[in-house]
Amino acid sequence: MPGLEPALKLEVARTRPELRFDASRPGLVTFKSARSVAPDDTPGSVFARVWGRSIGAASDRASAAAQLAGLGATRVHVFARDPDATIDLTAWQGLGPSGPAAIGELVADVIVAPDEPVWLGLHRHDASRPAHPGGTLGIAPSKIEEAIAWAQLPVAANQVALAIGIGFARPGVEVITVEKFGALRVEDLPPRIDWLVVDVNLAPQVALHEVARLMPRLRDSLRGAVITLKMNDWAFVGELPKLVARIREMGLPDVRLRHLPSNRREVCAVALAT
Repeated sequence: MPGLEPALKLEVARTRPELRFDASRPGLVTFKSARSVAPDDTPGSVFARVWGRSIGAASDRASAAAQLAGLGATRVHVFARDPDATIDLTAWQGLGPSGPAAIGELVADVIVAPDEPVWLGLHRHDASRPAHPGGTLGIAPSKIEEAIAWAQLPVAANQVALAIGIGFARPGVEVITVEKFGALRVEDLPPRIDWLVVDVNLAPQVALHEVARLMPRLRDSLRGAVITLKMNDWAFVGELPKLVARIREMGLPDVRLRHLPSNRREVCAVALAT
């Protein structure tokens, strides 16, 4: 997504120091590698919607088809480099089957920007990657719904959720909504809370400090939490490992991070008790 390039480059420098920055355009960053990069290369940043082997530029559909021929891709994802831009993708469609990718499927990416050659890439789909073109989830942009869909959270009827700073609705789920931590009376909470959802305009360290204060009351019943970590200063990107460790210390060992389509200068953290 355009605007996230600084965060992505900072994180890749930390997580994948063997990769050297090559070039950057709004919504697209490429790196050089001393070794061959496979389509199933592990994503180097939570800010990368799509991550894979770079193939190169193509000025027209025939050139794109020629470069993709022989790569073994069984699906082609055509998408705009800027997800908020209105671009006619018709000229680039038909290079192969479209639609959501299946686990293990080799996917060719055709990244389109106005008045520029398209950029081609190749990735192998797995459970950690969104299946739709451009790394989207195929649903309307909603922070909580996207988090549930991405992490495949088992949110179900007759469960109870505590939502701080954001509201949401799920059929059969009782949602207790609180505007901010200061308005929350822990003693008024029901004895069972299955899910904690936090989206507050606080620095991530402060938000997690407030969550930690709730955990003695929630820990026995809590299945998991969805917490947005605000990145108002990109320097916080370097703190992500510490933030993950802090969440695990609260008794939520399975922590996953992802910049979802509805996120802006923030990262979605999904943490599960088991």
